[in-house]
Amino acid sequence: MSALMGVGAAPTLASSRWRALLTSRAAQLLAVMILIAVGVGAAHPSFLSAHNIDFILLDSVVLGIVALGQTLVIIGRGIDLSVAPIMGLSAVVTGLLSTRSGLPLVGAVGLALLIGMVLGSVNGLFVSLVRVPPIIVTLGTLGLFGGLQFLYTNGDQVTGVPRSYEQFGNDEIFPGMPYLVLLLVVLTAIVAGLLRSSRFGRNIFAVGNNEVAARAAGIPVRRTVFLTYFYSGLLAGLAGLVYIAHTAAATATTGTGENLQLQSIAAVLIGGTAISGGRGGVLGSVLGSVFLSLVLTALVFTGVPAIWNSAGEGVLILVAVLLDSPITRTREVRS
Repeated sequence: MSALMGVGAAPTLASSRWRALLTSRAAQLLAVMILIAVGVGAAHPSFLSAHNIDFILLDSVVLGIVALGQTLVIIGRGIDLSVAPIMGLSAVVTGLLSTRSGLPLVGAVGLALLIGMVLGSVNGLFVSLVRVPPIIVTLGTLGLFGGLQFLYTNGDQVTGVPRSYEQFGNDEIFPGMPYLVLLLVVLTAIVAGLLRSSRFGRNIFAVGNNEVAARAAGIPVRRTVFLTYFYSGLLAGLAGLVYIAHTAAATATTGTGENLQLQSIAAVLIGGTAISGGRGGVLGSVLGSVFLSLVLTALVFTGVPAIWNSAGEGVLILVAVLLDSPITRTREVRS
């Protein structure tokens, strides 16, 4: 009898896993992206060209890298509005040093990471030690870091980066696989492993679910919160180098001018991470980045004025929050 029960339990477990996979936010995003691609492609065949698909993927890399760090912060029940100027400052510093002082690509990688770590640590110290609300801290550093970016450039633009930067930002490691897309895949795997298979990752989920209970359980809450902003800054700094390598240009408004901070939050929420913390994952955030790039590119093909882009991003954020609301999740459970 027990053997029969065991045989019946295995298919049930397998079917429940398949059901969970098919109903996950990642699967839903993929389905919606396919529908958008097919629909726009039917009206504009060039939308599905290999060149345009490469453009969409490459266009999502910078946002995807920033969204990886933003995911850690939001799972820990925080928010980081300063990722845009961190990315922008990293882009202009590495870009100008490459053109004026011949900074090699390897040195630029180290410098970009250093800039991100230092600026992320500033956020982390104020949030974790001084206990200032995250939105206040990062709103302040959004302006502060943006001001540093303007002062450093003194209004100058970055143009004409070395050939090694452009190769890294635009060449393919093999046909169909750009270096930057491979970088995003590797970073996603690393952060996913950190989040799911390390004590630090488990601590983030615990703090995001209930900070008081996490502290009572002996989890180093302040250290955990600090590290989420540290890693968010580090990844935003790296994204700045990726940006300058891909575009070969940057200005005093790079990052903030594109509302990267809101785009990263949108990508994370669209990907299924809860704004209330304690739940989410990086795969959904990266797919959310590709989804935003796909949607914005589709708007261009359909002739929608660019002025509506920000409005569209705002609507997507509201929809993502609504889908994650307690009322919606209760209805899903009952159904």
